[in-house]
Amino acid sequence: MKGFNRKVVIGLGLAAAMAGNAYAAPIVNVVNSDGDLYNTEMLTGYSTDGSLMDGMEVTTCFASAACETVAFDGTVGSSSYGEAIGSGWSLSINGDTYSSPFTFNSVQDVTSIVLNGRPGNTIFDILGGDFRSPDSAQGKPFQLSNSGDLADGTTVNVEYSDKLSLDGVFYDDLFTTMAIDFGGSLFSGMFSFLSDTDNNNFAAGSPITPTNPVPEPGTLALLGLGALGFGLRRRSIKA
Repeated sequence: MKGFNRKVVIGLGLAAAMAGNAYAAPIVNVVNSDGDLYNTEMLTGYSTDGSLMDGMEVTTCFASAACETVAFDGTVGSSSYGEAIGSGWSLSINGDTYSSPFTFNSVQDVTSIVLNGRPGNTIFDILGGDFRSPDSAQGKPFQLSNSGDLADGTTVNVEYSDKLSLDGVFYDDLFTTMAIDFGGSLFSGMFSFLSDTDNNNFAAGSPITPTNPVPEPGTLALLGLGALGFGLRRRSIKA
């Protein structure tokens, strides 16, 4: 009987410890939205490392409400390394994004981080299994690799947006923007995360383009003049 009670107490203790650890860990929420829609004709393949994201825009916003945007540099370090270095913060990766983590560091209080992959021909691939675009293989959404200096119970919100179609077809696995915030809290220090990426085949003439391009300023001016002329004509007819 005593042995039985001892086992029960030990079991309850382990359960409480596990529940406490689960509560203490950062809480990650990952969602996706359409945002602005884009298209590319083909991908280069499914393996993307730090050197292949050259030009990607990384925007970090601070407690002061100021933001800083830095271009990711894929020409430094090893052949698979890339980094963006700002004023007191950095984002880097060394290796294939499917299995190698991004590492973010900041000595400033940060409210959010946004990665715009389009200038660097970089695409976020969030689905695996059979739900994937041709040549994208297995994807992987955001997951913490090392919570680092994220405080216990911190909420980490991640949103993928600005969805990408491949040759006009949306497979719902590819996005061109990833935004991270800390649920209204401030963050400083280090953490690392996994988030798989692909590349569009820009070299083969397959850029990322809007599916509904915004008219150029000259076109907008002509449309405005046309509308003005139509209005004047209607007034003259009424007179």
